[in-house]
Amino acid sequence: MATPLPRSTKFAIGLTYVGLWVERVAQACWPLFSLILCIMGTLLLGAPDLWSIEEIWLSFSAAACLGLWCLWHIWTQFSWPSLGQARARLDQSLPGRPLAALQDVQVIGRDDPESAALWDAHLVLMHHKAAAAKAVGPDVQVAPQDPYSLRYMALLIFVIGVMFGTSYALSGAPRASEGVVMLGPSWEVWMQPPAYANRPTLYLNDVIGQRLSVPQDSLIMIRLYSGDSKHIVDEAVSGRVENPPSAADQNQKFLVTQSGGLAILGPDEARWDLDVIADLPPEVEVVGEIERESGGTFDLTFAASDDFGVTSGRVWIRLNLAEVDRRHGLAAAPASQPDIELSLPLTISGDRSNFTEILIENLSKHVWAHLPVSFVLEVEDLRGQTGLSASLEIELPARRFFDPLAKALTEQRRDLLWSYSNRQRVAQILRAISQQPEQVFRDFEDGLALTKIISQLEEGKTREDLEPLAELLWLLALEVEDGDLDQVAEKLARAQDKLAEAIKNGATREEITRLMEELRQAQREYFKEFAERNPPEEQPERLPDPDDSTVSEDQLQEMMDRLQQLMEEGRMAEAQELLEEINRLMQNLQTSQGQSGGEGQEGQDGGQQQMEDLADSLRQQQGLSDQTFRELQNSGQGQDGGVGEGAVSPEDDGSLAEPQKKLQRNLDRQRRKLPGAGTEPGQEARRSLDEAGRAMERAAEDLETGNLPGALDNQSEAIDALRDGMRSLSETLAEQQPQGQGAALNDRISEGESQDLTTRDPLGRDAGNNGQLGAGERMVPQEELRLRSQELMDEIRRRSGALDRSEEERGYLQRLLDRF
Repeated sequence: MATPLPRSTKFAIGLTYVGLWVERVAQACWPLFSLILCIMGTLLLGAPDLWSIEEIWLSFSAAACLGLWCLWHIWTQFSWPSLGQARARLDQSLPGRPLAALQDVQVIGRDDPESAALWDAHLVLMHHKAAAAKAVGPDVQVAPQDPYSLRYMALLIFVIGVMFGTSYALSGAPRASEGVVMLGPSWEVWMQPPAYANRPTLYLNDVIGQRLSVPQDSLIMIRLYSGDSKHIVDEAVSGRVENPPSAADQNQKFLVTQSGGLAILGPDEARWDLDVIADLPPEVEVVGEIERESGGTFDLTFAASDDFGVTSGRVWIRLNLAEVDRRHGLAAAPASQPDIELSLPLTISGDRSNFTEILIENLSKHVWAHLPVSFVLEVEDLRGQTGLSASLEIELPARRFFDPLAKALTEQRRDLLWSYSNRQRVAQILRAISQQPEQVFRDFEDGLALTKIISQLEEGKTREDLEPLAELLWLLALEVEDGDLDQVAEKLARAQDKLAEAIKNGATREEITRLMEELRQAQREYFKEFAERNPPEEQPERLPDPDDSTVSEDQLQEMMDRLQQLMEEGRMAEAQELLEEINRLMQNLQTSQGQSGGEGQEGQDGGQQQMEDLADSLRQQQGLSDQTFRELQNSGQGQDGGVGEGAVSPEDDGSLAEPQKKLQRNLDRQRRKLPGAGTEPGQEARRSLDEAGRAMERAAEDLETGNLPGALDNQSEAIDALRDGMRSLSETLAEQQPQGQGAALNDRISEGESQDLTTRDPLGRDAGNNGQLGAGERMVPQEELRLRSQELMDEIRRRSGALDRSEEERGYLQRLLDRF
């Protein structure tokens, strides 16, 4: 017979049986439980109070249908568990199935004592395993039946209802009896300003009875909570006349377009007085006059303002056809040309309610260049309102050409773009210009290019075919005006002719400055070629007799300075005479064929003198840089910083620009006397000094305009370039030194050490030929040098972040950090 089960095993079977019940009920009844939780949560939240009767009946019907479906689901899915199922589930969780083994009976070998003993031992073992059985928990996973987690949604609604709802909703008791004041406001009013005002929304319930300043087009939002028209809205700010809504509507929205009153009439009425802040249209005007640069770029300074800020702007340029001189190619009816529209730059980081900006454009290639036009500026605000400036009547600023051929080419290009009917006329004029190209063109390639343009022009049939030709004419004019000539002398003569033409035509100061710079550049290139063909000692040093054919470059430079001064003062007649004198001297200048000097001791002495002169120029530049920094620190407080050691003393007016210009001219003369013109180090030295000269020139311009930080940067570049040039000159002198002579001197020069003991400072450091104290001397170990450099960089970073220092000083320190 079956072996009785232990008491602990029976208790485990009972618990497993209870788990089976929980599992069957959960799997069959979860839809019903979810529906009940959802209904209870909805009632706790009081949602039916906000529903209409139709919505309530519809919801009740849906809940009833879902309830019937849940009951049908229980009927079809639920099965009654039994103790045998519980016993079998528990037995399956045990190893060896001991519960089933205890129910077995021995059939074979029952009479055999040994077999019976073995069977008894087996039952004892199974009995012990059954006694250790633990109840099996229920498997209530219903995820396969609920893939959308509806049960969790119902639970969430119930939890929210319990936390935020009220038991009145479930009990059906009234929330407030008649005569009891309801909690909370019976109406609410908000005012939302427009986006352009950049103001927050205002809750008018907190400012009842006050007078408010309201931006135009502010949105008023009103919500009435009391029923039966207990409250109505009375307003005179929207200006609504046609089809006004009912004053008793519970939700109302309207814009404030005019000043007036706003009131809520009823048991707890309220009033406000609203003053509308009108959004004025923006304003814009041109400040000063349009400035044109020599390259054709013009600067238009304008000021714009708006009460809430400007969002965009543009400038319209229209042709004043009635004022155009309708002669030659302009006599034909002009082709249709749209007005020029340019976008105005707006301030990026500043306040756009009132700002001043500069429009920089170049319209030299437009067909209206140098023709009368009108400038009209237009700005727009966030509300879409626009403001216009007064019309500015001027000639369209553009680049001016002084070469006669380039000027003729640009004029014919303009006529070609003016009207398609000018095509044949332009082709004839261009063919007449190229009739004898050797007398007109300095470059044979330019004559061939014009011939091709004429051929394509005669073959063109549509206006679209002419636009590429107009572009070619423009490029050819630029080539004729600015193209490099094969011979330096031709370039010099060309610069002289252009300057003379500019003086005759009354060019602007900017154009005169540009042409003067071109003439100076042409002269520098001329004397560079002269220096490369002649040793420095053979170049003329003074102005000769009137019958002499040579001229000193220093004297010529003084004449050029005098010429520029005359033109700046407007004394054009005297300037014309002086220019002719300079042209005569340049034409009569002859390069003498000097004797070929050796590279002996005399040449070395000259090279050493050049090194010392450059070292002196470097010290002067360092002194100017130190004084400029002191001027920056003083920030216009009238403190006299003094001039550093070796610096050029400024003029009586305290300006540093003139000493900087003199130093630049002195460096230019030193560069032309450098030895080693045919060697790579010599050419590198010349390039470095050229760069130093350009940096000095920029520094002088910055000093004239008061841009001290920019002057410091350019002076620093000049100092670095001077040092590079001196290093290259040291290499040149080392290559020219014969073997066995002056080895010690070359070694000291290459290391930057001065041979003069008097150049050492009180600490015994050598000033060096490159202007650096202790240059070339290993006075401090490399590791200590690195640590000291790191300490200096840390100190500069600390000072650049100190807010108590001036903005100019912190800007200078930041530039040091960016550089190193």
